[in-house]
Amino acid sequence: MSDPTRPWWTGDDDIGGIGFARFFAWTGFLMALASLGLAVAAPLEGDALRTVWITGTAAVSMWIAFMAVPRYRALGVRLSFAVPAAMAFGGLTIAIMVYAFIVIWLASAGITLPAPSYWSGTPSGPIGVAA
Repeated sequence: MSDPTRPWWTGDDDIGGIGFARFFAWTGFLMALASLGLAVAAPLEGDALRTVWITGTAAVSMWIAFMAVPRYRALGVRLSFAVPAAMAFGGLTIAIMVYAFIVIWLASAGITLPAPSYWSGTPSGPIGVAA
């Protein structure tokens, strides 16, 4: 058992304790959930660089969640569900953004694929007040 006078993030070895494991797992999970929300709702407006940023956010969230795995294993504790959930949400986000990138790329060549209108920048309905 760890010394109770030590901070929560330290463990008996150099990789940190259960506090760091939970911190990484839940931070990665929440970031992956946020990046999935961005992938679904962000107005890309035909800018392919926006897909790259959202994909990068998802990849970083997966990396942060994966950093919890050795900490859980070193302590002999069962892996938190937040880690595989972060991997699933991050992977789904990356898949959506790869498709969005392909849609934007092919739209520049005049080829249209099924996609939400806010990915290509075309308005889906009335915008603003008609004068």
